[in-house]
Amino acid sequence: MAASPAGHQVQALRSFNRFYTQQIGALEEGLLATPYTLAQARVLFELGTRKAASASEIAGALGLDHGYLSRIVQAFSAQRLVTRAKSARDGRRAVITLTPKGRKEFQTLDRKSRSEVSALLARLPGARRTQLLASLRDVESIMTDRKRSRGGEIVVRPYGVGDVGWAIERHARVYADEYRWNEEFEALVASLFAKFATTHNPAKERFWVAELDGERVGCVFVV
Repeated sequence: MAASPAGHQVQALRSFNRFYTQQIGALEEGLLATPYTLAQARVLFELGTRKAASASEIAGALGLDHGYLSRIVQAFSAQRLVTRAKSARDGRRAVITLTPKGRKEFQTLDRKSRSEVSALLARLPGARRTQLLASLRDVESIMTDRKRSRGGEIVVRPYGVGDVGWAIERHARVYADEYRWNEEFEALVASLFAKFATTHNPAKERFWVAELDGERVGCVFVV
C-alpha cells in the first residue's frame, strides 16, 4: 500500500487543479459560452461520439451518479436534444440517442472546444507544445495505472539542440530512481556529456536519440 501523500504534494495538486480549471473556463456558468454546464457538455460529447448509449454506459464512462445523469437526460429530453427508446436486444435497457437538434448542439460544442484548445496550444512554441502533450500523456497513464498506448513509429536520429541536456537529466533521474545514486553521478554524467558535446570525433563517436510520437524515449552514445 502506498504511503500517504505529504501535505505539500496535496497542495501542489490542488493548486494545479485551480490553475487548469481557470485555463479551460470550467468555472464559467456556461461552458464555452454555451448554456451547458461542464457535466452537461460531457454528456453531450459522449452521446455525440457514439451512435447510441445506455444511461449506465454514460454514467460509467464519466463517473457520474445515476440520479444526476438521469436529471441531465430528462432536461435534454425536454429540450428535444435526445430521445430514449428500449433496446432491441434488451427490453429492460433504454438507449439514448441525440436528435438532429442535439447533434447540432454537440457539433457547436465540439467546434468551440477545438478552437479554444487550438488557441491555447498556439501560444506555445513547437518544442514546448510537444513537451506539454507528452506530459499530459504521462499524467493520464499514471492516474489510470496503465501503460501509455502508442501507435507511431520509432524514429532514431542524430542528436540536436537540447538533447545533451535531456540525456544528462534522464540519466540522473533513472539512476536515482532505480539505484539511489545521488547528485555526484549526475555531475559525472554532465562532465562526460559536456566533453562529448565539445570535443568528440564525429568519425568515431556518435550520439543518437530515439523518438516516439515526437517525444524523446531513449538515447545511445558510442564513444
